[in-house]
Amino acid sequence: INSYRDEIEQEIDKINNLGEVNEKIKKEISLIEKDMKILATKMSNIRLKYAKDLSEKVNNELADLEMKNSNFIVSVVQEDEFNCNGIDCVQFYISTNKGEEAKELEKIASGGEMSRIMLAIKTILSNTDETPIMIFDEIDTGISGKAAKAVAGKLKLISEKHQVICI
Repeated sequence: INSYRDEIEQEIDKINNLGEVNEKIKKEISLIEKDMKILATKMSNIRLKYAKDLSEKVNNELADLEMKNSNFIVSVVQEDEFNCNGIDCVQFYISTNKGEEAKELEKIASGGEMSRIMLAIKTILSNTDETPIMIFDEIDTGISGKAAKAVAGKLKLISEKHQVICI
């Protein structure tokens, strides 16, 4: 009975001090949101810094893979709301022909183009990527001659640090 009485007293105390408890929680949330904003802004600045660098490196790799007229762009846009990755929305855009407007990669790239773009990205990341095995599905689709030789060279480069399987 004494234990039950203590529980009820604590409940009554909580109810009587609900405004104070709410204020305390609101302050804690505000501090957490402030810290989140600081960290998310730092992450965003890092992404912005490396987005341009990655774009340039991918474009260089694509030129090697016989996609000289392509323009790959990493877009980092800060949003108002937090998401699971901070406050950024990161999108890949590409223009596959000179003078053409860049559009979302996933919407316009053909299977062969997507394979070569992925190969370009994997080539760049091969020094830091710890994935032991890389599988490329139809990486040579729609290519021949110089492009096929370039793809083979990139695969050889990646195979120096990773097991490469081509389907």
